[in-house]
Parts: sequence; C-alpha cells; structure tokens
Amino acid sequence: MNKRQFYLFGLVGALLLILTGIYVMSQQKIEAYAMSVIYEGEAYPIQFSTTLKADSITNGSIIIFDEFGQKVNPALTLSESKKELIITGLVAGNYTIDVKKDAFASKTKFKRDRTFDLQVVQPVTELKTEADLKAYFEQILARDNASYGFATEESAVTSVSKNEVASDSSSGGGGSGRASTTNNQVAGIEEGDIVITDGQAIYSIVDNVIVITDAKKPSSMKVASRIKLADGKSPTHLMKHDDLLIVAYSGYEERSYGQYYDGKSVTKVGFYDVSDVSKPRLVREIGQDGYTIGVRKMNDVLYIVSNQTPNYWLLHEDVDIELRPATYDGVKSDVMPIERIHPLPGSTEPNYLIVSAVNVHDIANAKVTTESYLGNSGEMYMSEKAIYMTAINYGWMPFLPAVERMTVDTVMPTTSNETTIYKVAISETNIEMKAQGKVKGHVLNQFSMDEHDGYFRIATTEGSGWGANADSTNTLYILDGNLKEVGKVDQLARGERIYSARFMGDKAYIVTFKETDPLFVIDVANPKAPKVLGELKIPGFSNYLHPVGEHHLLGIGYDTTVTMQPGSKEPLVLTQGMKMSLFNVEDLANPVEQDAVTIGGRGTYSDVQHDHKALFRDVENNYYGFPVTIYEPKGEYDLNYKGTGAQIYQVTTNGIKLAADFVKPAAKNEQYEDWESVVQRLLYIDDTLYTVSRKEIKSYKLDGFTPISSVKIQ
Repeated sequence: MNKRQFYLFGLVGALLLILTGIYVMSQQKIEAYAMSVIYEGEAYPIQFSTTLKADSITNGSIIIFDEFGQKVNPALTLSESKKELIITGLVAGNYTIDVKKDAFASKTKFKRDRTFDLQVVQPVTELKTEADLKAYFEQILARDNASYGFATEESAVTSVSKNEVASDSSSGGGGSGRASTTNNQVAGIEEGDIVITDGQAIYSIVDNVIVITDAKKPSSMKVASRIKLADGKSPTHLMKHDDLLIVAYSGYEERSYGQYYDGKSVTKVGFYDVSDVSKPRLVREIGQDGYTIGVRKMNDVLYIVSNQTPNYWLLHEDVDIELRPATYDGVKSDVMPIERIHPLPGSTEPNYLIVSAVNVHDIANAKVTTESYLGNSGEMYMSEKAIYMTAINYGWMPFLPAVERMTVDTVMPTTSNETTIYKVAISETNIEMKAQGKVKGHVLNQFSMDEHDGYFRIATTEGSGWGANADSTNTLYILDGNLKEVGKVDQLARGERIYSARFMGDKAYIVTFKETDPLFVIDVANPKAPKVLGELKIPGFSNYLHPVGEHHLLGIGYDTTVTMQPGSKEPLVLTQGMKMSLFNVEDLANPVEQDAVTIGGRGTYSDVQHDHKALFRDVENNYYGFPVTIYEPKGEYDLNYKGTGAQIYQVTTNGIKLAADFVKPAAKNEQYEDWESVVQRLLYIDDTLYTVSRKEIKSYKLDGFTPISSVKIQ
C-alpha cells in the first residue's frame, strides 16, 4: 500500500467512524419509568426520556388491552412536556399497555414498540375485621414489592424488574403579673414549648430531664426540683394548666417475634402536680403509638396527634404481627378496636393518623377519647373548630435502579404533586373526620394554612424551584367548610417556591424566593375572588413572618447575594448574614421594606428561622428577640466563629433598633460554639428578663438589661 492509498483508507475510515457515531447517536435509547401495580382510582403515569406526539393519545398508537385481550379505552392525557403519559379510569384487573414506535415525536426510527404490564387492585375501603386490616396492608406490601420499570430501547419487554422499595396566648398559669407566653400561631390554642414559665417558676428541658427553677427572686434563683424521665424518653413539649405541668415526650418500644423485632415510636404525656415545685408528683400518664406530630391545648382540652407506620413488611415473612395501633394509660396498654380505625377515603398509605382528646381539668379521672385514621398525614394546623392534616401525594416516586447508567437524557421522577387535606372536627373531647379535599402542590409548614370565617386557606408550591429549568408555581387556595375549592390565586412567582406565609384576617402575606424575595400582599376578603394587591421585591428572603401592630410585619430570614459561576449560565444564590426586615403594608398595593438589619455573616443562624416558638415577644415594650450564633466569612470558603447568645430589638413603626446584645464573644482559638451554652429561649417575668440555655439561666433587668444573677441547671 502506497502512501496515497494509506491516507485514502484513513480518510474513509474516519468518515465511517463519524457516520457510525451519528447513526448510534440517532438511535437514542428510550428510557421509561412505570409502576406495575396501582390502586383502582389512581392515575397511572409512564415517563419517557423523549417526547410523544401530541396526537399519540388519539391516533391509535397507544393501545390498552385487559387480561382477556379486549381493547379498553380509559382516559389518556399528556403532560405539558409531553414526556409523561397519564392513564386514568382503569378498574381492577390486569392490563397491557402498548406504545407503538410511531407514538414518539423524534424523527428517529426506533427498533420496537413499548409494552407495559399493569395490575390494578381494588383498595380496602371498609374495616370490619382484623382480616380486612391485614388485607389492606398485604395490598400495600404487594404494591411495594412490585418494582418500577427502568426500561431502555434495548429491552425486549419494558415491564418491571424486581426491586423492592423498602399569636400570643397564655401557657397556663399559677403566677401573677406579667410573664412570657408561647409564640402560638392561633390565639387561644397553646402549642407548648421546650421552655415555659408560669410567672413564678421556669420549666425547661435538658435531655430527658425537666428542670424546675424557682424564679420568684431573680437575684437568688435556685433549682427547685428535677423530673427525670426514663432513658429513651425524649420530652418535646411543656405546658401549664393551673397547678398541672403537662410534659409530652416520645419514646421507642420493641417487641420480639422470634428472630424478628417489631419496633415502634410512641407518644406519651405525663401530668405532674407542681403546686409545690420542690415536690412534683406524677398524677397520670397517657399515650398512643406513633411519633408526635403535634400537641395542642384549647381551654381545658388537650389534643394529641401522632403518626404510626407498623412494620407491615413482616407479613412477607409470615409473621403474625399486630397491625393495630395501641393506646396507653399508666402501665396499661390496649390495642385499638377495629371500629376505632377508619380508612381515610382515597388514601392508600400504610400509616395511621391517631388523634386523642382529654379534659385536663380533672386529669386523674378524665376519659381519653382516641380515634385512628388509616392513611397519610403530614403538616398539622389547628383552629378552634378543627384539626387539619395534610398528606403529600407525589403521584409516584420510583425506585431508581442502576443509577450509574443514567445520562443527561435520562428522565427523572416527576416533581408534580398534590396535597390531600383532612379535616378532623373537634368539640371538647369529641373527634370526627368531617371532610377531605385536594389541592395541587405541597405546603411548607403550619403557617401555610389558616381557617377564617368558615373558610380554609392554604398556600402551596407545585413543581421544582431549582435549576435552570425550574417549573415551580405557587398558589393560594380558598376552600369551603367541606374542603371544596371556591377561589384561588395562582401563577405566583413562577420558578420560585414559598419560603414563608402568614394569614391575618382577610389578608394573606406570602414570601417566595429564588434570587430575590417577593412579598405578596393578597386580599382574601372575598373567598371566591382573592386577588394580589401588591408585591415587593428585595434581596434575601424571610423564613418567618410575625405581625407587628395592624400595618407591619417583621420578617426574619437571610440576606443573599447572587453570583455567576465560571462556565455556568445559572446564577448561584448564596446566603449571607441573618436578616430582619420591617415591612410596612399600610398601603396594601405598595408594600415597602421600611427598615432592615443584617446580623453577622455567612453561617450565622438562629432557631427562630425554623421554630417560631424561639421568638421572644414583649409587646408592651415593643421588644422582639431570639437566640443567635454569629459567624463571619473567612476567605472564600471558611467561616470564623464570632460568638453565641441572644439579641433583643425594639421594633416600632419607626424601625428596628438593637436594644440588648447578649452575645458572648468567642474566646481566643475558639472555633465553634459550646452547645451547652447556646441560648435556647428568652422570657420575662414582670420586669426581669431571663436567658435559658442547657447549662444555666441568667437574669437581667428588663429596663437597661443589666445582669442580676445566674444559676446552673445542669
């Protein structure tokens, strides 16, 4: 071969390689996700890594057969991206879904059609016997064990592969004069906290110990007594009712089934007579299965809400497991009778929502009412008439096998979701499931919900707010007493998500964020026609909104900065110092940030940013404060610890002014805060301020904030 022939063959070879590459790339693999088992009434989505033709759902390129080979015609829809096929209306039975190769929009000629096998099962909707309950969980177990298809063009059949999916109100009293109260969302409904006072003593949680500190004389405070709970019991809520200290805590219990163990969380409440704080006396202890969702007290009635998922997977091992939740009264435990277990309509989740009510006025003799609802539960909001629970329904969330095979074109699970709302009506100790409804999206927290004049308002975020292709949108829904939609404001801040919300009568305030902080002012006076009145965009965002008077809101969150990363088209948003903003909303159409304060730098944090109960309020003196730990940037990536403690600001219609700084500067070479010394809460009794940490309580004069004394509590 001469030199010219060599170069010619080389050129032809290179050309063939290029053409082969183009051909291979054109034969793009189609990857798809699909479940193999759903419940009757559920939508069946199939996600593809490429788009389908808009008319594929009507031109006969998608055909569905039942188990007898007969063609059926359920409803077919395509998502907005046309990469998701959604099938609805299939009754119980077995089906085969054929997606022809010409259903896809790509011009590429694909190798074969797509085939999906599906089983639709009838859910258990009524429980009359323990066998019915077992059947309910066996169906869920079968659905769990049925895998999600992760199919490529090379697969002969794209059915499944086996992958198991494993406002201010009193905290109760005994004291006299002025005293701090828990920062409750709804006036008159006590939420409990980790530190409370009755005006004479301070009750605080340290690990599994309740420390009772006599604070009648701030110059000579002393620990009056300690209530030590058993190991493994973690107290979470403290409340006072007359001379009764209410302590809610969580624990864990195990039961052996031969070689298997059935472990479960339990929620319990202890009631202590503290008429003599030096000798607290346990009067009664009650409880129920599940981890604690919330504890609330309205007047004389205490409500306890928990969520439990039994280890139903043991059914797969033929273990005769107890699937019913239990209640507790002292050393006595009782499994709930079937008639007290109610399947939630439309829910097919393997967990219990358990709600109890008890009158604490005569706790020693009071009857405990408990109802259990079989289904999902999430965020909790309570009004004077009802407990509202939310359940996020993601549609489907596939198990992702062989993640290492995923490419840029690999389809990811849908971020579309909906929230089911359950309304549990309450009247004294009577509990009744009253209504359920659905809205698109998911809620952030309890402040995203509110009840006013018989209407339920809820703010949600739908879709993903991250990345260059963020498709999120935010909506404020208004539902009637039966949780049916009567009005909404949608398309709020596309591409962003909700960071905080607050309802105040006939007005709603919502903060969204991605690069800036839009504060939306929404008029909800007419439930059928809510409307946005004004919008304010500023740097940073607020995690929490607190009303200050009639025309101002105090926002607490973070300042931010936006930068561009080399080689990226997506701006990078970085949090900076903690930020307080005073919003003036007197002119509803033109809200303004009247004043703002930035605390520390990147890394600074406070519990108040995720726990509203950490906010100190002394409305009489216009004082608002919180624990805070301060960091400053050190170079491009490192942080420099500056100190920890608390700060109090005087917030008026004129602005925000630092009133007291209790931050203890970092010692030389001290790189991190001492966890034991971090302030947990601030409170006041009469004219004395107290800071409470796990280690000690310090007292100060409220007028001038000069130190008085301190006492070690650990």
